[in-house]
Amino acid sequence: MTAFATVPVGAIPASRAVATISTATSYTPYKDVVLAMGSRGAAVRTLQRALGGIAVDGVFGSVTRDRVIGQQRSLALPDTGVVTPDLWDVLEAREFPFVGQRTTVLRLGDSGPHVAAVQRVLRVRVTGCFDERTRAAVKEAQAKAGLASTGVVASRTWSLFDRLSA
Repeated sequence: MTAFATVPVGAIPASRAVATISTATSYTPYKDVVLAMGSRGAAVRTLQRALGGIAVDGVFGSVTRDRVIGQQRSLALPDTGVVTPDLWDVLEAREFPFVGQRTTVLRLGDSGPHVAAVQRVLRVRVTGCFDERTRAAVKEAQAKAGLASTGVVASRTWSLFDRLSA
């Protein structure tokens, strides 16, 4: 005769695989921060890195202001020299062009502008249809980056595409 132990319900936690999707970037903590002459700190350093060609010292001085005005003019934004959410959004999109797609999953058979963007990054013939050629290119890029080579584009692969498009 075999004896069975009774385990109370809830005594053994259920095991669940949970995917974490991050849509945060290095800009996320600062997107609501307004910067102007005299501002100091990490947000200014992030801004200065994004602007490029200036010292990254964390001090919003006249050189940083002039660079901000130049960016604003080139984007047809009011040239105030003050960094607002509009400029943060542009700078983030420049460095992380696929951040908005990180919650989108693409696989064989899908179609549309997101597929065409993937094909452009991977230098595959742009058809807008996720075909076998696109899947093979995705798998190859994933393998080279040390990701699971699934051929499915999800959060981590979108982050990879941010890096590849830079």
